[in-house]
Amino acid sequence: MTIALGKFTTSESDLFDIMDDWLRRDRFVFVGWSNLLLFPCAYFAMGGWFIASSYLEGCNLLTVVVSTHANRLAHSLLLLWGPEAQGDFTCWCQLGGLWTFVALHDAFGLIGFMLRQFELAQSVQSRPYTGIAFSGFHNWTLNPFHMMVVAGVLGAALLCAIHGTTMENNLFEDGDGANTFCAFNPIQAEETYSMVTANRFWSQIFGVAFPINAGYIYLFYLYQ
Repeated sequence: MTIALGKFTTSESDLFDIMDDWLRRDRFVFVGWSNLLLFPCAYFAMGGWFIASSYLEGCNLLTVVVSTHANRLAHSLLLLWGPEAQGDFTCWCQLGGLWTFVALHDAFGLIGFMLRQFELAQSVQSRPYTGIAFSGFHNWTLNPFHMMVVAGVLGAALLCAIHGTTMENNLFEDGDGANTFCAFNPIQAEETYSMVTANRFWSQIFGVAFPINAGYIYLFYLYQ
């Protein structure tokens, strides 16, 4: 069965029609207008994530992290040209501006992906929410893909809760300091996140004193 994505226009002289054909019809992989928002935002979000992780936090692909801004800045948007950084890129990074950069581009990238699903559904004349739900299977409770999604969502929620409690309960708070990166402040008295403190926290949770030099403890904290 062949599915035609939309209808060809009779006149190809209009620039919009040419662009529409180029984005939505004249290719094997669907691009669409929505991907003009999705691709750049996803690219910048991933780029900012890995730059902040590798160069600023000293992490690798398994321990990627982007530090949020200091608590004293409250809910400041932390724009590069804002009053906090005043156009100073290094100061902006020290204050945690890359977290704002990654979060905003990731949010707009997610919006672009949702619009892409709607655009696909409209092209094949399907219900708009079908592309979001990605399932037309009636007995969806026995769908193995739905089972994996539910397990992934609940498992991710559990991991987020574990991660949040672990980080919050072993974070070294340097008073009123606005610096969020230990790498930028070599005279900081303690490491930003202490494994010893994290081990003590989980020992209190489970009521068992875990050996700090055990390999599985390092593996557990690696994925936190």
